[in-house]
Amino acid sequence: MDQVHSVQELLERAAERGMPLEKMRFFINQDRHEPRCFGIYQDEYTGHWVVYKNKSDGSRAVRYSGPDEAYAAQQIWDKINSEVRLRVEKAAQATRATEAYRRAERRTTTRHKVIVLVIAALIACGIYAESKQPRRGYYVYDDDILYYQNNYWYFYDELYDSWSYYDEPEGDDWYEDAWYGSTYPFEDSGDSFYYSGYYEEPKNYASNSDNDYDYDYDYDSWDSYDTDWDSDW
Repeated sequence: MDQVHSVQELLERAAERGMPLEKMRFFINQDRHEPRCFGIYQDEYTGHWVVYKNKSDGSRAVRYSGPDEAYAAQQIWDKINSEVRLRVEKAAQATRATEAYRRAERRTTTRHKVIVLVIAALIACGIYAESKQPRRGYYVYDDDILYYQNNYWYFYDELYDSWSYYDEPEGDDWYEDAWYGSTYPFEDSGDSFYYSGYYEEPKNYASNSDNDYDYDYDYDSWDSYDTDWDSDW
C-alpha cells in the first residue's frame, strides 16, 4: 500500500515522481477558492487538517476535516494517484484499440476491414467495462461500511467488531457514489479490513506496481478536464 504519513512526506513523494501538483490542480497547504481544484491545508484557528475539492461550479466538498494529519495526507495522496491512474488507463485504452486495429488491418483484405472495426470496438468496450469495476477499498452505503477486493464485497458489523461477506446491492454503478477511499477512520485501527481474516495482498504488491505507473507518466499531457469535477470526490 502506497502510504504517506504527513503532508511533507506527500510533497517529497510527489517531487520524487516529478508530479507538477499545481498543474494537476492539487494545491498542498493552500486554501484555494477557484473552481476545479483539490487541496489540503491546516486551519489556523482550529488546527484541523482540511481536505477539499472545489467543483466546476465553484462549490466545495470537504472530504475530511480533523486533527489527523496522516489520515488527511493519505486522502489527498490517494486522490492524486487515482487521477494519474485514470489518465494512464485512458491512454492505454486508446493505444490498445488502435494497435489492435492496425495489426488486423495489415493482415486483412478490404472485405475484412469491417470485422476489424468490430473487433476494435469490442476491445474498447471490454476495457471500458473493466474500468467500471469497483475499486479496491472502503465504501459507505446506507450507513454501512463495506470493503471491496477481488470481486467480493465485505461488511463491517459494528456490533461485533467483525467483517463478513456481503451480497452486492441491486442496481448499476451504485458503488460510484458510495466510494470512500483506501483507508477509513476507525476509532480502533484494529477494526480495519487489513486485520480481518479476509484481507488479501493486492496483486504484484511486492513491486508496488499499482503505484509505479506514475514514474513514467508524461505529465506534460495532463488535461484537467479528464477529472469528474461534478462529483463530491
